[in-house]
Amino acid sequence: MTRTATRTASRAAIVLTLVLPLLAPDAGAAAYPALTFEERLELAEDIFVGRVTALDAEVRDGDPWTLVTLQVETWLLHEGTPTDVGPFEVTLAFLGGQAPGVPPRLVAGFPTFELGERVLVASYGALARAASPLVGVTQGLWREEADVWRDSAGEALALDAALRPQLAPDGDPESIWLPALAAHLSELRGEP
Repeated sequence: MTRTATRTASRAAIVLTLVLPLLAPDAGAAAYPALTFEERLELAEDIFVGRVTALDAEVRDGDPWTLVTLQVETWLLHEGTPTDVGPFEVTLAFLGGQAPGVPPRLVAGFPTFELGERVLVASYGALARAASPLVGVTQGLWREEADVWRDSAGEALALDAALRPQLAPDGDPESIWLPALAAHLSELRGEP
């Protein structure tokens, strides 16, 4: 092979290495724009604290879907409006998982859940028809870890110097950020 042919083959291999993953069926699942904390709050239809009570699966259009049922402890936003009432149980559907009669499907980057864990959820609402109902695919999920609530990037819920909710490397306890977040959502969305 000539030097020019070798360089051309090397360049083609690099291009294929970069482009082929983009053509894979699940490639877009983990590639999504990073959202600021404020953008996550603005895009959400529902925001609540809940505990995972059931994990189920079903088949939709030949694909497995994982159903995560949560017992809602505290509503902060329901159907786009600040509130402290709403249904007490919510089921969110995520593309992927294992369901009878279809091959299992793993969607890279999607969250997994454990029975009994507490989470803060910002979702597109009950009628969301996306592969993930969470705002920003996974960015609308915070998990409780010893009274600090972290998102998938490791950022924790906290208050800034003006006592407004934010994401920070170190978090504040739920008893501090939860009322501040409720007040902030009322400012953003208006009182019911």
